[in-house]
Amino acid sequence: MMEAIYERPGNTDVIKIKEGEETKLNTGEVMVNAEFGSVNHVDIWGRMDYPWHKFPRRFGSDLSGTINDPGISSVLKKGDRVLLYPIKFCGSCERCLSANENSCSSRALYGDHVPGFFAQMVNVPEKNIIKLPENVSLETAAALPVAYTTAWHVLVDRIGLRPGINVLILGGSGGAGIAALQIARAFGARVFTTTSQQWKSERLIKLGAEGIFKIDDKLPENVLKLSGGIDVVFDTLGSLGVPLGLKCLKKGGKLTSIGMTTGYEFNFNLRDIYSNNIDVIGAYLGTRSDLFNLIRAVSSGAIKPVIDSLFPFEEVAKAQEKMENRTHFGKILLKF
Repeated sequence: MMEAIYERPGNTDVIKIKEGEETKLNTGEVMVNAEFGSVNHVDIWGRMDYPWHKFPRRFGSDLSGTINDPGISSVLKKGDRVLLYPIKFCGSCERCLSANENSCSSRALYGDHVPGFFAQMVNVPEKNIIKLPENVSLETAAALPVAYTTAWHVLVDRIGLRPGINVLILGGSGGAGIAALQIARAFGARVFTTTSQQWKSERLIKLGAEGIFKIDDKLPENVLKLSGGIDVVFDTLGSLGVPLGLKCLKKGGKLTSIGMTTGYEFNFNLRDIYSNNIDVIGAYLGTRSDLFNLIRAVSSGAIKPVIDSLFPFEEVAKAQEKMENRTHFGKILLKF
């Protein structure tokens, strides 16, 4: 069984494809044959020397596959096509029992806090398994768990999208940004988004964006002029996006934060929040229910994930480099 690991902190040269040990199933676990995975920014951050990162460590959070060994499951059988929910959760704390697994008291992200999914076979808790409808391919499903589920959780579960509201996406040409655009349009929202590359602007317009902006000091002025004011800011950038996003919101608007691709420290005036009745919402991925409902939306044809490219599993370093070089549009997939 081959697996992908980070030997130590560093660049893509720390990625190694090596022979891994097959482990016996624990009670409540199933064995999955990997078919497709996808690359996320969290994979890149996973190479950084953060205190919670252990090295060497198997990485990868997005995976689809087929059941190899269902263990003691009475629901799953060998050959079932499945998608893996990427958060390790206890299932018994208050947050889990209220179906908020992404806020579990002992939450951990597979691939970041604990060993991940990028191996030819992986053992995972049955509670992390979601069976796929026949009309949702394993390739399409692999694009969903991190980027698309996070966007669904924020916009559908936390915000409650409705037709006609104005949504501004900061970091619009990344995986989560494209997912947010597709989901918002599926619910009838007006979408304004950002990118610094012209060829990506053209593709964002084809997906339904009404306006495309560059991230600079003129962003609030330009956004307000075209939109009349923003109801929801979906920010993936962090330090570069949040201060600008606040200036684009209507009174009573909502600022959501799901990432920090440009950093996590910034300054802003608290008066801008309380005097304008702004709701600030942070989100860490989504729940199992979010992922399940997202799969239903894909099955119905309401959402079609954007796929950029497909790499052999053994070329995961090249796939990550493509993401770091920002030459992609949509999800970068891996074939096992």
